[in-house]
Amino acid sequence: MIVGLKKAILHILDAGSGINVYSDELLNVENAEINTFITKHIEKIYESASLRPAEFKEASGFKAKIHQYSAGDITFAQLSQNAAERLYEASAAEEEPRSCDVIVCEFVTNDKNIIGILKCDSETGMTHTVVQEDGQIFNNIISHYAILPPVSRKIAECAFVDKDTCEVRYAGKNHKIDGETVDIIAELLLECEYEISPRESANTLKRIAKKVALENGADTIETSARIKEYVTKSIEENNYEYVDTDAVAETVFEGLPSMREEFVQKIEKAGVPKLVEVNKYITDKMTSNVKLSTDTGVELSFPPEYYKNPDYIEIITNEDGTLSIKINNITELINR
Repeated sequence: MIVGLKKAILHILDAGSGINVYSDELLNVENAEINTFITKHIEKIYESASLRPAEFKEASGFKAKIHQYSAGDITFAQLSQNAAERLYEASAAEEEPRSCDVIVCEFVTNDKNIIGILKCDSETGMTHTVVQEDGQIFNNIISHYAILPPVSRKIAECAFVDKDTCEVRYAGKNHKIDGETVDIIAELLLECEYEISPRESANTLKRIAKKVALENGADTIETSARIKEYVTKSIEENNYEYVDTDAVAETVFEGLPSMREEFVQKIEKAGVPKLVEVNKYITDKMTSNVKLSTDTGVELSFPPEYYKNPDYIEIITNEDGTLSIKINNITELINR
């Protein structure tokens, strides 16, 4: 992904003292260090499977500000300050307020004009200081209470809005406000309705399938293997952009209508969409090998289609109730 950073501004929100510093001037995005810092953070999260798709509510105040900015009625600095003020009002109301820096930026990627909001929680870090007294130099180590997150770490709370279509994707966390759990990015900044992310959908699919199998006395390992096998074949043979949850139900619980119906009801209740977007996380996690660990310390990893295929693997129940695993048709053992 190539990000062309056009504009950026930084606002400082001090939840402890209530003294906030709103910048009137934009950052110099032609400065290599500033550009790299912001761009790397965007690239690390923008295509992440943890981002949730969302849709602005009709009465969203921030959506109105985006339209005003697009029409030239307000400046980028004014748009960014509105976002920072919204975040401060939410953060200050938390049971445990936490200071943060807010980077608001505008960039171009894949021919889309995107407004990005990065909430950077302030962190305590150690740094050095140099003190010179009476001709003597003393190098000391002190705490610094406003360290920005390094580019190696993914920002946990952020939002990306398509400036032209107002399509929204965001990452948020739950916060405690007046005894209630609130996602301040979705509910108080953006004012939007959201779906669970592809990552959450994939994990929920696997978790509910295994739970349904376990509660009905079915083989949970086979259930996991069938999901992986289905997703792998769908991607390889049909180049699918989505995983069809109805097809997952049919494949995993073939010949088991009551379990299939229970699975469908549970994933609907959990908010999993009918079509789950296929992305790098799903291709990496849901098409990976089945991994088993035994209580004797042995670990196995094998393609999902090998499970219950006696040409490759046999799981045998012994008379004393213990299990044995037989691996067949091996031509070579490799020490790794």
